[in-house]
Amino acid sequence: MNVPTYKTIHILGLGNLGKLTAHYLAASKSAPVTLLLHRSEQVNQWDEAGRSITVTTNGHSHIESSFQCEKTFESDPGNASQIHNLIVATKTYATTEALRPLRARLNADSTILFLQNGMGTVDEVTSSLFTTPSVRPHYYTGIVTHGVYTKRAFSVVHAGHGSIRVGAARPSDERGSLTPSLARAASPKYLLQCLCKAPGLSTSEESEEAILRIQLQKLAINAVINPLTTIFDCLNGQLFDNPRRLALSRLLLSEISSVISSVFASSMREKSDGEAMSNFSIPILEQIVLEAANQTAENISSMRQDMLNGRTTEIDHINGYIVEQGAKFGVDCSMNQMMVQLINEKRKLADAEIPEIFSGAKRD
Repeated sequence: MNVPTYKTIHILGLGNLGKLTAHYLAASKSAPVTLLLHRSEQVNQWDEAGRSITVTTNGHSHIESSFQCEKTFESDPGNASQIHNLIVATKTYATTEALRPLRARLNADSTILFLQNGMGTVDEVTSSLFTTPSVRPHYYTGIVTHGVYTKRAFSVVHAGHGSIRVGAARPSDERGSLTPSLARAASPKYLLQCLCKAPGLSTSEESEEAILRIQLQKLAINAVINPLTTIFDCLNGQLFDNPRRLALSRLLLSEISSVISSVFASSMREKSDGEAMSNFSIPILEQIVLEAANQTAENISSMRQDMLNGRTTEIDHINGYIVEQGAKFGVDCSMNQMMVQLINEKRKLADAEIPEIFSGAKRD
């Protein structure tokens, strides 16, 4: 029996999170799942893995093979079916180009869920691919707290059970008014309902305001833990052993607090109250950063993993986003700019170098 295309969930980006999400969705039998292979090497890896995804939890491996696959780098968009439900789990810097071959298959009846670190990809995708609001897909973003690492190609370990919190996202040209993408009659709820039916993902839906708050707080965590663990080459739990590192994190958070407060306030249709804005105060942000470091004490941050494996990092969509928004709102982000520079230069620092390196940032 043929399944209607509007019921199929397509997944683009098959890193740790993409594989985990695909596996649990397929295992739940809530919807057909199609994997979008956007690089030729993925095809070979998929064949070598027996065309299945393995997730290991608490020492037990679970294999799921009920997937369809498409090679997006070979297909003719004019002959391919519409994509109604798309989960994007690519690296932030690769998103726009990975989506480009799918542009003709996405429209106002489509829903795109971005499951990524960092921020800024929604605006990048919009300005490059979906410039007309009336035919733009519905956008959602997801904040993920699951701990996942790769065992081998198409095999991951689900090391820490967390959750996925999902909410509507707006590009900057829709902020401050009733958004066209959210006001259309077509319902984007099917994708969210399927995610909520996959027990291993622990998905919940949040309001637009709540998801932005969660996303900005997660950005603050990533903008401190990811680059600092990378330049000091340490586990998350070792990050604040030295008081100089803690002092440095406070300098970063001082800039981050001002920037994300401005982003949040400018994104709301109504003026935010003091209680809402207190979520971005320096003491609150420091508390959630320290809690995150303690809860993931034995983990290697994703940015440090990328650096150790010679991969491009997502620094431009984390601290780089802070710098970009700081320029927009008139906030000096010298510390975050220095962090971007150090990561892009693949620098490692000793604790004794902190005063010299970062005091210089303020003098530039």
